[in-house]
Amino acid sequence: MKPSTDTIAAIATPMGRGGVGIVRISGAQSRAILEQIFIPRGGLQALEPRRLAYGEIYDPQHQAALDQAMAVYMPAPHSFTTEDVVELQCHGGPQVMHAVLELVLRQGARLAEPGEFTMRAFLNGRIDLAQAEAVCDLIEAKTPRAASLAARQLAGALSRPLLSIEEELRHLLAGITVAVDFPDDADAPDNEQLAEQLEQQRLRIEELLRGADLGLSFREGVRTALLGAVNAGKSKLMNALLQRDRAIVTSVPGTTRDLLEEPLNIGGIPIILCDTAGLRPEEEADEVEKIGIKRSFIALEQAQLLLLVIDASRPLSGAERKLLADTAGRRRIAVFNKADIASAERINAHLAAAAGVPSIVISAKTGQGVDELRDAIRRQCGDELDAMAASPLVNNLRHIEALRSAEQHLTAAISALREGLPCDMAGIDIENACSALGQITGNTVSDEVLKEIFSRFCVGK
Repeated sequence: MKPSTDTIAAIATPMGRGGVGIVRISGAQSRAILEQIFIPRGGLQALEPRRLAYGEIYDPQHQAALDQAMAVYMPAPHSFTTEDVVELQCHGGPQVMHAVLELVLRQGARLAEPGEFTMRAFLNGRIDLAQAEAVCDLIEAKTPRAASLAARQLAGALSRPLLSIEEELRHLLAGITVAVDFPDDADAPDNEQLAEQLEQQRLRIEELLRGADLGLSFREGVRTALLGAVNAGKSKLMNALLQRDRAIVTSVPGTTRDLLEEPLNIGGIPIILCDTAGLRPEEEADEVEKIGIKRSFIALEQAQLLLLVIDASRPLSGAERKLLADTAGRRRIAVFNKADIASAERINAHLAAAAGVPSIVISAKTGQGVDELRDAIRRQCGDELDAMAASPLVNNLRHIEALRSAEQHLTAAISALREGLPCDMAGIDIENACSALGQITGNTVSDEVLKEIFSRFCVGK
């Protein structure tokens, strides 16, 4: 795909009332459009590259001033898109912004498509595709940690190792090609040595994939399900964690019939908190509750963290013991609720029954232990992130699929070499592995995929 040569424009700041709103222009006519509609204090000589100039936005057709503004001109190639770029910093009212944009469009620019500024930056070589997608992630980040991860990707934390792996694979592939095309002048690579070199690159891809689940969690949120028997206090706990009344709480068992989901930020970790229907024997549940319970088990399977909420004032039921047993091996916290009415003896018995499971004693009603539970949730997720802080975290399903494809092709190439097949047979899989990595960096991506990726961006970015 080649970048359009049109000059494009769009509002680059969120719509609504604000102190400042920005209209961005990119393309060969940017400077000419600026000179037609902007009258700087001090004359046109005040429009020095990359320096803000104060002046007036003027509509020559209607001979009327629209706004007092700041303008900056960034000549190619030293701009985000590598084209001539102009930004008009106006007062951020919707009427002002639309009037200024309309004025720019009347001078010959066209309205930018979603993500077109970033697409031009990619197509013109300013950034690669992984960095372009990180722009969108940075804008949509739900917490400071998610923003930090996106910023690292934008700076090339993922692109650098991928390009290094691809470069090494291309080097090995070149050696195979020379040996096949010029057998009299070059010896064929030793199969075992070549297999070992490919294995080194496969392990680097495996290492990237190892952090993929964590990367996805910090991009989309850690799905955290509250599970337990009816009337264990799951809904009250949800409200306590959210610090607002989101779930209906009554003394009637089985109030929650459907899944409730709410975002939550705990120590910079994005959490998707999911309240579920209370678990009870099927013969005791009505038709609606049965549907809710089925959905609870679906939530259990999909969750990355389980909060097993147990009423500490009652003896541990068989269903609760089964829940503890069935969730062994999962990331979980046993939450013993109603500490305000539970005896110390009963609480100690529950803690003993859940030996080996991270456990917190709380009262969702009084708030006792809720802060400790927040800390436990943060440790369950945040400690793992801290341990991988220096590693690039893959946080995009498209990237994960491409990495898995590359790993599979390298595994096939290694197997072929160790089975004694000619090295050019392995070369096909090496080429396919390079192509899979290029789907992430953009070296081999199709126009259709590019359009789909950038269509998710907002207009103006």
